[in-house]
Amino acid sequence: MFGAWDRRDRPPEEGTASELQGFAVDKTFLSSLKGILLETELVFGIILVSVFAYDAFKIYRTQMAPRATQGDQQ
Repeated sequence: MFGAWDRRDRPPEEGTASELQGFAVDKTFLSSLKGILLETELVFGIILVSVFAYDAFKIYRTQMAPRATQGDQQ
């Protein structure tokens, strides 16, 4: 039972895996099918959020922002 904890807490082994620290980019994953789908999903999500934010702003401006009434314009 404690053997799993010992393996988890020991320092990383030397080699290419120990050189990857922080936010490393795995280029083989990004060029795989799952990586390409993830990139596409991310870009589509950014576009979708941008459209929703623009639409919400447009609705706020047309319906909820205070408008000048005809009496104020005269």
